[in-house]
Amino acid sequence: MDKFIRILVVDDHPTVREGLQRILAREEDMEVVGVSADGEKALFQAAMLHPDIALVDIAMPGMGGIELTRQLKEKHPYCNVIIFSVSNEYVDEAMEAGATGYLVKEAKCAELTRAIRQVYCGQVVISESIPSEIRDKYLGEKAREDPDAMEEVQLVLPPFEANQIMPLMSFIGRVDEVLGSPMVQMVGTLKEGTAITVALVKPRSLADFIDELREMPEVEEVQETIPAKGNLLGLLKKATAVPRQKPGPRKSILVTLKQEGLEKQSKDVK
Repeated sequence: MDKFIRILVVDDHPTVREGLQRILAREEDMEVVGVSADGEKALFQAAMLHPDIALVDIAMPGMGGIELTRQLKEKHPYCNVIIFSVSNEYVDEAMEAGATGYLVKEAKCAELTRAIRQVYCGQVVISESIPSEIRDKYLGEKAREDPDAMEEVQLVLPPFEANQIMPLMSFIGRVDEVLGSPMVQMVGTLKEGTAITVALVKPRSLADFIDELREMPEVEEVQETIPAKGNLLGLLKKATAVPRQKPGPRKSILVTLKQEGLEKQSKDVK
């Protein structure tokens, strides 16, 4: 498997930096592309290395983690920030600054790597050890009880030909009509593909949503993991940078439409 989750580690303690590097090096889909002991250097590295995730410590000399988060989101919105702190007292500040995740440093390796994958796929993550009254502010009661419950889903579609715009819009309308999931945002281009964010009227499991999607006659295939290749990787980075309409989890899935259906609708439009 290609290593496609690019991570920047920012912490002023050498032991923490080295430990995180060792942990993440064991993961097949993750790569530490840069390490930094301070915020100023981290900003420079983010501009040069284009990380998908920044693991950021709160307390550092000079620019602290909160200000670094704010500047990262302003200058590099594609880079999602996970605050990695010894305490839970800065959750509100971190999330208001633009962080997508907040983990305490006592988190186990499995929780850390799971959080990175969840944030990469567009979900908000708060450490399991943080009190529920704090977690619920950002995850919602339903999300805490059922981590698989979705309120938003991003449908990532491969590149289309110029004459297939109308069939694409028709599909979006069908998703709203059949699944009760209206489009709230769209990013991408014909050449690189399209990421469509749809809102679920009622929270439901991703598995149920995918099952309903697969039953639509226009749909050829639905994949829960988006391949990190070609133009889709750039599209996914743009998609994960899109702000959430709701604070709960959001998952990106790859949807391939039937080619014959696209060609037929294109001819009908002509």
